[in-house]
Amino acid sequence: LGALDLAERMVEEIMLHRSRIEMLDAESDPEDLLQQLLDSAHTRLPVYQGEPDNIVGVIHAKDLLRAMHKMMFGPSPSPNGLKDFKILDVVRPPYFIPDTTTLDDQMRQFLRRRTHFALVVDEYGSLEGLITLEDILEEIVGEIKDEFHKAAEHAVQKLKDGHFSVNG
Repeated sequence: LGALDLAERMVEEIMLHRSRIEMLDAESDPEDLLQQLLDSAHTRLPVYQGEPDNIVGVIHAKDLLRAMHKMMFGPSPSPNGLKDFKILDVVRPPYFIPDTTTLDDQMRQFLRRRTHFALVVDEYGSLEGLITLEDILEEIVGEIKDEFHKAAEHAVQKLKDGHFSVNG
């Protein structure tokens, strides 16, 4: 039934609001960018320059790690370490969609474009939020949790006093 409803619902109904989007500042030190990405539960993060409304790209964790590794250990390692690293050389172009896109259309676009991540904008081009393929799939099948999901609960948890708590 969730799949049948996708043609009537808009991305703005399920998107992650802009106030909750985790972003990277292109002007941050490379070490800070790496730490923020490592601390994040997300694989893809928008990158902005100047102000958070100016999204200049999207970084995939693997792309960032590969580029930093190449800079440090590649055929011609940088003598300055990561100091010379420029994230804008690694980002992928941002993919913007209007907030009036239906979930059905967006899911098809994700599959056609082979991407999982889109930034949602209003009619004036202002950032409203973001949506992922996983968000749409969760509308069909329910919450998807993995080992990195912050809200993931394990059936058995060891307590500080040595006892175990088991979810009944």
